[in-house]
Amino acid sequence: MYKFIDLHCDTITRCFEERKELYENDINIDIKRLNSFKNSIQVFAIWLLDKYKKDAFNNTKLILDFFDEEIEKNKNYIKKIQNIKSIEDGKLGAILSLEGLESIEDNLDNIDYFYSRGVKIMGLCWNYENLLGYGALEDRKLGLKPFGKEAIKKMQEKNIIIDVSHLNEAGFWDLYNIAKAPFIASHSNSYTICNSVRNLKDEQLKAIRDIRGLIGINLYPNFLTNNKVACIDDILRHIDYMGRIVGEDILCLGSDFDGIDKMPEEISDICGYNTLFYRIEKAFGKQVMEKIVYKNAQIFFKKYL
Repeated sequence: MYKFIDLHCDTITRCFEERKELYENDINIDIKRLNSFKNSIQVFAIWLLDKYKKDAFNNTKLILDFFDEEIEKNKNYIKKIQNIKSIEDGKLGAILSLEGLESIEDNLDNIDYFYSRGVKIMGLCWNYENLLGYGALEDRKLGLKPFGKEAIKKMQEKNIIIDVSHLNEAGFWDLYNIAKAPFIASHSNSYTICNSVRNLKDEQLKAIRDIRGLIGINLYPNFLTNNKVACIDDILRHIDYMGRIVGEDILCLGSDFDGIDKMPEEISDICGYNTLFYRIEKAFGKQVMEKIVYKNAQIFFKKYL
């Protein structure tokens, strides 16, 4: 039986928006389907639609409240974990992240608040500009803003893991130059294989390797291939290429389930991970497969979560 750690999904945000239950629903992830992967850990990201950004702090609190209510209702199956040691045998683990720090508005103390609510991972920007910096769809030469650099200092004082997946290139290098702890790209692929601005160039991959961070493989077809349709072979191509660039010790999963509008062939929801893991094992061997789907992230979280 496979177990995994996945660094990114948008399921809790989508459940909140569409009034769906976390235990059983008709989207990519629910607890019922996750239960076939015992002792697995899923990172649940909170991402704000534009309509929520005018009152970003309070609307994020509402989604956090919804998340906590869902965890409490399903506490026999899943637990919000504060560190890797707190996961209970036979239960699923849930880790909270913020995808874009519009949520803190202009107040660094709000980082403390969200940390107190169990948020362990924070991404500075989504695709666009905010008070901290510029997202991947903005001018790649515009770096972090002063407030963003202050936020980074605050986050690292709290041992919050910083996520660069939606940050633009200049912001990435600004963070790299000031970071005092490893950061992650929770759901990004190789720019060389698929030239989306959301993917990482070779020098960025090497920088994350050098700081001993993590890179989560994203399943979104637009980040896997320049063709109209993606398949598992495209995922394997990214794993193979990035593995040759950075080695096998920092690659992991970052599905983007419930945050993407189409899927690769053979993977329609979380159950497709069984097929993907089998194919990774067949292509690269059991040891590499286990590193990518679980052990690399487990080792990282033991140090930094």
